[in-house]
Amino acid sequence: MKAFRALSVATALVTYALVVLGGVVRVSGSGLGCPDWPLCHGRVLPPLDLHAIIEYSHRTTASLASVLIVLTAVVAWLAWRKRRDIVIPAMVALGLLVVQVVLGAITVRLELPPMIVLAHLATAMALLAAVCVTAVAAMVPRSAPADRSPVRLARFAAAGTFVLILSGSLVVGSGASASCAAWPLCGGGFSLTFDGFPAIQLLHRGLAAAIGVLIIVSLFALLNRYRVDRAVRATVALTLAALAFQVAVGAAVVTLQLPAALRGLHLALASAVWAGTVVLAVLADRLPAAGAPVGVDDHALRPPRAAREVVLDYVSLAKPRIIPLLLVTALGGMMMAQRGWPSTGLVLLTLLGGALAAAGAGAINCWIDRDLDGVMLRTRRRPLPDGRIAPGHALLFGIAFGLAAFLLLAFWVNVLAATLAISGLLFYVFVYTLWLKRWTVQNIVIGGAAGAVPPVVGWAAVTHRVDLTAIYLFAVIFLWTPPHFWALALRLKGDYARAQIPMLPVVRGEAVARRQILVYTMVLVAVTLVVVVTGALGLLYLAGAVLLGAVFIALAVVNLRNQRQRWSRLLFDYSIAYLGLLFAVMVADRMIGRL
Repeated sequence: MKAFRALSVATALVTYALVVLGGVVRVSGSGLGCPDWPLCHGRVLPPLDLHAIIEYSHRTTASLASVLIVLTAVVAWLAWRKRRDIVIPAMVALGLLVVQVVLGAITVRLELPPMIVLAHLATAMALLAAVCVTAVAAMVPRSAPADRSPVRLARFAAAGTFVLILSGSLVVGSGASASCAAWPLCGGGFSLTFDGFPAIQLLHRGLAAAIGVLIIVSLFALLNRYRVDRAVRATVALTLAALAFQVAVGAAVVTLQLPAALRGLHLALASAVWAGTVVLAVLADRLPAAGAPVGVDDHALRPPRAAREVVLDYVSLAKPRIIPLLLVTALGGMMMAQRGWPSTGLVLLTLLGGALAAAGAGAINCWIDRDLDGVMLRTRRRPLPDGRIAPGHALLFGIAFGLAAFLLLAFWVNVLAATLAISGLLFYVFVYTLWLKRWTVQNIVIGGAAGAVPPVVGWAAVTHRVDLTAIYLFAVIFLWTPPHFWALALRLKGDYARAQIPMLPVVRGEAVARRQILVYTMVLVAVTLVVVVTGALGLLYLAGAVLLGAVFIALAVVNLRNQRQRWSRLLFDYSIAYLGLLFAVMVADRMIGRL
């Protein structure tokens, strides 16, 4: 069975690559790069022409996918004939492959007729779904779920994604791709345009918004029901990330006028969302329910509480103690970009959007981690594990704040800043919280990318772009996060061990954690000094960075040699002050340089 599982997964991956290359062929205008079939310009190997190479790469991948699909179907029929859940999708994939080959040949022979191209894409998506279903059936044994509603919702989300992909193909085929010069609405802002091609674009975007909401609701429902299953958690995280970046790329295609070849990324991400929703629909149909979530049983039994207590509980979901430092770095990014104080209105809108995004991320994080919070002494009195707020209400609160942040930044700041902010939210929630935090000792190292986004958002809010200085600001916070957080983890080692969270002091021991804190601190300080060589910052910044960094390294050395918890606490507290002061020195240096 292991060999067949590997074969079915390889088939799904190659088929996905085939679909992505097909999208690149479409958007780059390479459909007739090889005007004959099955040869290319009468040759076995294509000429050294970009369009011919793109089309030939697509055909080569199609050949490999064909071999794998046929082999999967044959093995399924010979070895797993009694497993109808494996044989049926494998044979369906084989039939769709035949149809796809015929449509591909017709597409070339008739020189890209729009309806045949649409049918070709629809068949490709169906083929991708069939091989994904086969792979999941081979990997996961079937167990009837206790509740069918998540299954139905997952199927609706998958069907909606399929329709959305076809509508996008119709936009391209009709020539309406470049009819809207603004995003999210054709006229920019809240202005609407319904004449001709813009109406086609707006219909597609409206459909995308409605189906996007359906997908998000479906994914969160599945996560709530099957939250302990690692496959579900990982697939939900990847699908939501693909959805977010698909929206971002769609906006960038319009606002940044991306080259045609790069627009294939939009279809690649859409295909990833399609594959994710299909896989989740199959998983939901095969997995047993995880049981009632933590904190939901006794919520309805609690007596009504004062409005002030309820408000404070919702505020605590947003993790308000974290937000000020994020806003300080965002403001620092804005002032660095402006070399002074930007317009007050822009500052207020950007910081409000950033605060809403951070609050939304915090609330969704609390919803996901309510089982862990109920185990840890430090967090067991939070509203969700204590049952003071219903989990569904907390989730809606987080999603509403995240959506409000995106809309506010997109309409009143710029789309790039909005995309970066929501990307930070999604990375924190779905990459760090859902995946890294529970499964790897490198959780906080990689997860630090989420906290490094605010200064880049601030920079993009002022300049409408991201350049090397913004990336430098990102790198500083990315490297600052491990020593900052591990200093806290040293004090909370027992709590993390109790919740079985693989933080560095728990898995590798305190001595290793203290050494890693010193190593990352030294790398951080080195990076903060090297930037002066580029000329982006001057002598005032250099003096401040040297002084602040020297104190940081000294405390890390003391923390390594002295095992007392008070030094870990002092190091943690200083790390917060260090970051704020470092950004203050950066801003001061840029302002003086402007004068």
